[in-house]
Amino acid sequence: MSVHARIEEPLGLRSDILECAVISTDAIQSGENIKDFSKQKKKLRSQMKRSLADLSKQLKSLEKNLPKLPKTDNLHAKRDDMRMLLHRERVNDLGGEVKDVDEVRKEIVKIKSKKPKILRKKAIALEERERLRRDLESIRGRISKLGKLLPEE
Repeated sequence: MSVHARIEEPLGLRSDILECAVISTDAIQSGENIKDFSKQKKKLRSQMKRSLADLSKQLKSLEKNLPKLPKTDNLHAKRDDMRMLLHRERVNDLGGEVKDVDEVRKEIVKIKSKKPKILRKKAIALEERERLRRDLESIRGRISKLGKLLPEE
């Protein structure tokens, strides 16, 4: 004997039940995926901890194997050598000697303290050299003009 119940719109209920089943299976699969991800996360975290521990061990062994640093006296000498090397590179980059402001001020004081007669004599000698150089250039120019004017034989 079978009992039938009269249900209104049995196809609609059947489709609702099937949709509910699909949604619940998706939820179950999502839950399983979350469990898998948490397992992978734990695995990676433990692997990372092991790697960091190994790295710290290797770092300690490296520090033990490094040579000892020299005493500070030698370090100061090397630091001065490095300063001189950097100074030479800076001089080469800038194309000339680079002086500190204090050195330039000392030179200015020296120049100002010299007697004016000596400075005038040097200035006169420089002016005379410049005049002689100009005369020499003028004579060379005249000679070259004469060479151009004369016919070649």
